[in-house]
Amino acid sequence: MKLSFEYEAEQKELTEFVKSEQAAVNSYEQDKADFDNFAAVIRKYVGIRELTLTIVNEFVKKIIVHAPDKSSGHRRQKVEIVWNFIGELKQDEDKQTIERQRKGKTA
Repeated sequence: MKLSFEYEAEQKELTEFVKSEQAAVNSYEQDKADFDNFAAVIRKYVGIRELTLTIVNEFVKKIIVHAPDKSSGHRRQKVEIVWNFIGELKQDEDKQTIERQRKGKTA
């Protein structure tokens, strides 16, 4: 009985391991396909001189503009960009504010 129980436990453990590894392989394959597609778009637009609507549409999936927040005394508005092939990139909001203020002061 003990051997049967150990065998079943090992089978269950191995089945779970195979499922998790298969999920990792699937994720890798999707990431590779997305990267290959993104690289193809990048190569297509090397050396562009003008940003057109067509080019933006190939790179950007959607742009989400949130309502402005004036609770701190300054107007802050969050903008999220979801890119084709990569998804949304998380960025530090404080750094964005600092960069924007720095550009505003030098311009």
